[in-house]
Amino acid sequence: LAQKYDPQKEAELRMWIENVTGKQIGPDFQKGLKDGVILCELMNKLQPNSVRKINHSAQNWHQVGAALLPPLCCSSAITLQGSPSTSPQLENLSNFIKAMASYGMNPVDLFEANDLFESGNLTQVQVSLLALAGMAKTKGLQSGVDIGVKYSEKQQRNFDEAKMKAGQCVIGLQV
Repeated sequence: LAQKYDPQKEAELRMWIENVTGKQIGPDFQKGLKDGVILCELMNKLQPNSVRKINHSAQNWHQVGAALLPPLCCSSAITLQGSPSTSPQLENLSNFIKAMASYGMNPVDLFEANDLFESGNLTQVQVSLLALAGMAKTKGLQSGVDIGVKYSEKQQRNFDEAKMKAGQCVIGLQV
């Protein structure tokens, strides 16, 4: 899957995210998004208050170990076990992914937190962010960067009885 990762799409995504959020990602795309802060701010720009809590902790608690705990003011979600699933960064990513789902994203287009956090599947992260850009475009977001494919809208057609009968008389193509 790493072979499908497209540096050109990364550059487009970088421009789009920075344009929408007004925040700089930094030179390393994955590291700039890894803590989830910019992604949560992106979702809040697309759908206000979709991510209510954004952890701005500068320290990676998942690397500190179970013996050391953060100050009590930082996050009540961190448990005594110090498990990685309770790190502020993973919590941000999880909140972002939930917000994408509530925004109307197709579940198959979502990435998992570890795809970005541990560089597990950066291609899926890229696919998810491109799908998010397309969904934002579909919902009318105007940004200076044209990225993502606008989703089609359902076109309901109603035919009267006469049209339906006429359609039954048409002979299909013969092969």
